[in-house]
Amino acid sequence: MYLSQVELDTRNRETLRALGVPRRLHGAVEAAFTGPRTRRLWRLDRRAGRLWLLILSEEVPELSGIVAQFGPPDGSAETRDYAPLLARVAEGTAWRFRLTANPVQSISHKKGPKARGTIHNHVTVEQQERWLAERAPKHGFALEPDAFRVVGSRWIAFDKATDGNRVRIQAVTFEGLLRVTDAARFRETLTHGIGRGKAYGLGLLTLMRA
Repeated sequence: MYLSQVELDTRNRETLRALGVPRRLHGAVEAAFTGPRTRRLWRLDRRAGRLWLLILSEEVPELSGIVAQFGPPDGSAETRDYAPLLARVAEGTAWRFRLTANPVQSISHKKGPKARGTIHNHVTVEQQERWLAERAPKHGFALEPDAFRVVGSRWIAFDKATDGNRVRIQAVTFEGLLRVTDAARFRETLTHGIGRGKAYGLGLLTLMRA
């Protein structure tokens, strides 16, 4: 696995258009790889007043196209091997984390095992934090109630390319401290993400050593 980052130019008209239509960025991410299209995790991060595109992938991407289309004139891009970090994941270890995800619940108005529920976004901070805390055990980690928090939230709204229907997704960013309880399951979480909306830049969890 490889983790890449590309600086994006927020004064670039193409960048601003892509920020409003996530499938543009998703298409640019997929275009950085050869072979068949697969679901790769990506995320937008703001750090020290600069905007970055993070990409987690099994192959090394060719980032020059993204830099040329969305990067500043002196923009930077780099790719690092993710294997050393995955190897350091062990049960009981503590890590600082960041995750941008789509906290939702499915509410079914019909009975039966095949009844499909309606997806509703969790809109309060309390609901969003509870959503992540409840999902942590099955993803191989534990959270203390006072050790993480919501640090940002924004709505993503766009028309689907397939049918033109309007889509609204809430992107919520969490930061804090976690403890690994199941190393194998947690590595799978790191490489496969958490929750819905992965095509729209959601689900990627990243770590820093605590």
